[in-house]
Amino acid sequence: MRNGQRHGETWRRLAEGGLSWGSFRARARVLEGIRSFFRDRGFLETDPPFAQRYPNVDPNIFPVRIADASGERTRFYLHTSPELAMKKLLAAGSGNIFFLGKVFRDREGSPLHAPEFTMLEWYRVGGGADDVIRDVEELVRKLARRINGREALQRGGKEIPVDRPWERRELSSVLRERIGAEMTDAAGLREGLSRLGVRAGADESWEDLFFRAYLEVAEPHAAALGACFLTGYPAALGAMARRRAGAPEVAERFEGYAGGVELVNGYEELTDPEEQEARLLDLAERHRRLTGERLPLDPEFLDALRRGLPPCAGAALGVDRLVMLLLGGRDLSEGMYL
Repeated sequence: MRNGQRHGETWRRLAEGGLSWGSFRARARVLEGIRSFFRDRGFLETDPPFAQRYPNVDPNIFPVRIADASGERTRFYLHTSPELAMKKLLAAGSGNIFFLGKVFRDREGSPLHAPEFTMLEWYRVGGGADDVIRDVEELVRKLARRINGREALQRGGKEIPVDRPWERRELSSVLRERIGAEMTDAAGLREGLSRLGVRAGADESWEDLFFRAYLEVAEPHAAALGACFLTGYPAALGAMARRRAGAPEVAERFEGYAGGVELVNGYEELTDPEEQEARLLDLAERHRRLTGERLPLDPEFLDALRRGLPPCAGAALGVDRLVMLLLGGRDLSEGMYL
């Protein structure tokens, strides 16, 4: 369903009683609760422009380009994330900041994806991954109490307790235990997936094999744990994440899951300007090979890194997915009402 059609369906269902006004109000209370959570902790809310001159160059994320009155595409894109804009503020000395608003991505559309959705993104100056993980746990716990009166989410008719720290599993350990392979070893991943009866062609790249192992093995494991974090992702797939000390093939990155739904992605930020530029150039080249389109890097972002991005960690959380889990919804449409 296209975004405009979804909105029209929302209004029709509200008018006819197909959607609960209580659920509509619950979403408003979630947004209020998020803002109060971060303001109480001294974070400053940011409001970057949606239209940006430089897009996200990740080959797995497709920006929406804005057309002018004649229908010609302009140099502006709807932002897929406020990350670059927020890091410019961090480099200028903003301190701890958060964003709560809409972001846009092309080629999205599934029970858990939409081309327009609400994102919460925040950064802690001087903080690490553990600090941001605790933010997630405390925020979700607070919102669950606020909406449901108890510290639990709901998925598939089952309660997911969030009244205690979420279990953490190293991604490398999960894949080693489940398929007997290191996450950076293409041959090992291919062999392990084949043993499980999962398609793993001889001509497939390491990246293809890793993502298949992640979808077929790691995510089902996370679903069985209830509320959990998978930690330590391949550095090759975390272009803006800091490499782990003593293990440069691993990024200090995590993803948080609840009931098998990916809820949040976060990491300790890469602050080295030369390494960051090299990684972004590599991403842009991969995007060109896959799509035929050459996307420009943001020179102002690179300049900001050269001036000095302070050590920090941040995360992006899908608010519509969180609302869905708070209300026990079946798909994303039950967490999105506007």
